[in-house]
Amino acid sequence: MKRRFILGFLAILLIAMFIMLPTAAVELEEVYLGTVTKADQATGTLDVKISAKWNGKQYAPVDPVTISGTSTFDALFENIKQGDEVVGTLMGGEEWIAIGLVGVKQSTQKQVSWMIGDPNVMVSPFVGNYKVTYTANPKCDSCIGTVCYAQSAEVSVTTVGYDANGKEYTISEVGTQTLLPAETWNAVAKDNQQYLNILFMKGEAPASACPDVEMMVGPQSVSDFFIKSMSVASGIPTETPESAVATTPPVVEETTAVPATLPETASTTSAPTATPVPGFGVMAAILGGVAALAIIRR
Repeated sequence: MKRRFILGFLAILLIAMFIMLPTAAVELEEVYLGTVTKADQATGTLDVKISAKWNGKQYAPVDPVTISGTSTFDALFENIKQGDEVVGTLMGGEEWIAIGLVGVKQSTQKQVSWMIGDPNVMVSPFVGNYKVTYTANPKCDSCIGTVCYAQSAEVSVTTVGYDANGKEYTISEVGTQTLLPAETWNAVAKDNQQYLNILFMKGEAPASACPDVEMMVGPQSVSDFFIKSMSVASGIPTETPESAVATTPPVVEETTAVPATLPETASTTSAPTATPVPGFGVMAAILGGVAALAIIRR
């Protein structure tokens, strides 16, 4: 009876480990809509009084509360001020990994005129109904834990619309471009009055994309972009500048101004470390020891 109980317990333990390990590597990401109450570049702190939270379909109103997070983007603090309405994605309850300035306040989707951070976690479209996604290509000899530095990013731009229920759908595929760190791309959809100026500052890619990588527990990869919706009327640069730092694009003619300055340097935050998951040999040894003790005490 006792032996049967021990074996049953070990089976349950194994099942629990296989269920929990895949999720342990993911840090919680939450998207908020709110107003900036404090932007302190010296400490890297950005406080936002939230009015709504993204529930997967829309921004659902919540009781107002101020959320404090950190950011390593100097350009963010240079171009944002108290009272600005923003959409922000907070990772792990501590770090803003994407912040967008709301440019069309009347829109249900809260279109942003510019954003700094990771566009894959920016749920709001840009002014002009643009959406940006990317896939980072890892530099496999630079991996630390669960992430590697990205040697490039495959950036895709689409235009989107929304049905009566608020569900997003694709209107057109604008294009895809491979960007190296510090490179820019000006993407424009046909007959659109806005275009996107996309700067890929630096990035991370999942180590799982590299061959012969052991299972790890740690944070997901995050990349840094500076993306702005610009007015076509002000002119679209015909060439990608050799140095994104030296570029000063025109200011968008929207309700909220787009920052005219680009970051001097990319963030120098190092890749996060991670703890390896014990191999199956170690797990088997532990479980075997427990089982042996159970048999000895029988």
